[in-house]
Amino acid sequence: MTRVEFEKLPVTKLRALALEKYQEVKGVHGMKKDELVEAIIAEAVRLGHMEKEVGVEARRSAEASKFKVQIRALKAERERIMGAKDPAGLKGVRDQIKRLKRRLRALREAS
Repeated sequence: MTRVEFEKLPVTKLRALALEKYQEVKGVHGMKKDELVEAIIAEAVRLGHMEKEVGVEARRSAEASKFKVQIRALKAERERIMGAKDPAGLKGVRDQIKRLKRRLRALREAS
């Protein structure tokens, strides 16, 4: 199972899974869902049932950098359009910048 599949399961099924397959996980009944998912994944990785997720933060950082580069390019485009006094083009560029900033913010909140 993947992390996403574990996160979709209800807490009761996660507890049952931990008690059944991963007996080394202690304190199952006192854990919250996110703690339980992390403990199950850690135990599954330790036992070799799953591969360790590497580079999640690196991928997010690379994606954030990509968004920042796009925003800088759009801001330069915005300055050019403002000089040309093109209101329709200006609105389009501003909307693109706004969307990229929202995605960047959401990416930061997710990490």
